[in-house]
Amino acid sequence: MPILFGGSFDPIHIGHILIARDSLEILTEDEVVFIPASRAPLKDSHGASAEDRLKMVEIATEREEGFGISDVEIRRGGTSYTVDTLRWFVQERGERPYLLLGSDSVLRLHLWKEPGEVVKLSKLAIVGRGYGPESVGAYLRERFPHLREGEDWVFLETRRVDVSATEIRERLAKGLSVYCMVPDKVLEYIRERRLYNGRDADRSRLR
Repeated sequence: MPILFGGSFDPIHIGHILIARDSLEILTEDEVVFIPASRAPLKDSHGASAEDRLKMVEIATEREEGFGISDVEIRRGGTSYTVDTLRWFVQERGERPYLLLGSDSVLRLHLWKEPGEVVKLSKLAIVGRGYGPESVGAYLRERFPHLREGEDWVFLETRRVDVSATEIRERLAKGLSVYCMVPDKVLEYIRERRLYNGRDADRSRLR
């Protein structure tokens, strides 16, 4: 079954790549599908356009075996709700996919659009991001008591790189180095497009 990996990817960074690769290996599935959001419902705005974010994901994943991309949310436009994307994938593929989430996102699942349908249509693949399996398990037992660990949700022990898209955007805006935080070709694209406040750090500081 596919592993769906949605997000703003504003920009995509090395942490996203490692999580996707580890998820493939742990779950022994064939494909992770990156799904850039048109507009994330719980975020005020994006630093780059949907088209630029999609292009950066394409650049970052083009040579990665087992990595796919879907522009379904960007084509749909408007606010991107996971439940709508899951309905589309289940209809297209005829199977219940994994939904790759950070543990911080899981603990806000009750705030999502139709959370009951989200957990019905997908199997949650949860990676540690600020909260461990104990906190996640307690939350899911309270909010979604019918879910079975191992059947409806799994906690994945993946490699973790302490990198965030917010930090990358802030550093770029200040002209600071983001070397090793994003793939080199993505950084080249950011420079060419003058994304994230349009300030291009001196190349000597990026190497």
